[in-house]
Amino acid sequence: MSSTQARTTSVTRSRCSSVRSVTREPSGTQPGAAIPVAGLAAAVEATGRDIEPGDAVLLRTGQERWTMADAQYYDYPGMTGETTRWLTSRGATVLGTDALAWDRPFPVMKKAFEETGDPVQIWDGHFAVRDKEAFIVQQMTNLAALPLTGFTVGFFPMKLPRTSAAPARVVAFLPD
Repeated sequence: MSSTQARTTSVTRSRCSSVRSVTREPSGTQPGAAIPVAGLAAAVEATGRDIEPGDAVLLRTGQERWTMADAQYYDYPGMTGETTRWLTSRGATVLGTDALAWDRPFPVMKKAFEETGDPVQIWDGHFAVRDKEAFIVQQMTNLAALPLTGFTVGFFPMKLPRTSAAPARVVAFLPD
């Protein structure tokens, strides 16, 4: 863990709660593939609101309909370093998805590494938040029940000593 990486015991309320959120299914999402920047841009544009500093961006890929018993659960669209940096460069500080993981499925990353020999192919979406700190939240549910934008979401991770990841309770607060 890098010295600049946040630990779950150092996450404060001001860093994780009261985040205005944007949720939308990115266009061009295919199981096992990288979500394209163009798909993210179109999804953000469809909300009618730009990403602002401090926003959470919650990606609704439709994966929440699958369970661990379904093969499709493990074949999800994922993010790359490029697409993660696209979000953080616009100010997103919380990056969420309903998919099993933020990055592409491991077999997809492994194949890309074997083809290119480039280690950046492995967990590149996660490593991108080292460039500009953001928190990644995976396996979210009920994103389809939320409006596209205009709600507040709170993230309450378990404080586990000496870790940079933990299960979290995520709560959306809808406007009156």
